[in-house]
Amino acid sequence: MAYDDISPVLPLEDRMAQLRPSAELLQFYRNKVSEYDEDREVMVEKLEKIKACADEQHSSQFKVKQKDDEVSALQKTIGELQLCLFQEREQVIKAHAENDRLKIRELEDRQKIQHLLSLSGAPSVSSTTYFVEKAPLKARCFSYYLYT
Repeated sequence: MAYDDISPVLPLEDRMAQLRPSAELLQFYRNKVSEYDEDREVMVEKLEKIKACADEQHSSQFKVKQKDDEVSALQKTIGELQLCLFQEREQVIKAHAENDRLKIRELEDRQKIQHLLSLSGAPSVSSTTYFVEKAPLKARCFSYYLYT
């Protein structure tokens, strides 16, 4: 056989046009197309469910991130407040110490005044200082008995 004896190959579209499909073959491909359409619908439904789940997950992650940011901001605020509280406690302790020091100084000054009054010869008025948690029920004035 010579090369010229072979007929040229027709394009696929031309060959398909020459075919006459049988009714069984047409029914087979119609069934296949309907199966693929059903599979496609099932896949589209699954994809929509997956998309809904992904959207929900994204929303949840966003909310979690917001809550984490809020928690970190609150923790920072708590830390700052604890620092302020510590500084205030230090100031209160210093104020109590200063108050105690001033009370001691006042007692020393009263004793000096009493000593100076006794040296000057003025009549002495005895006084007693009591530190108590609550005021006494009855107060007495001793200076009344000294001058009567």
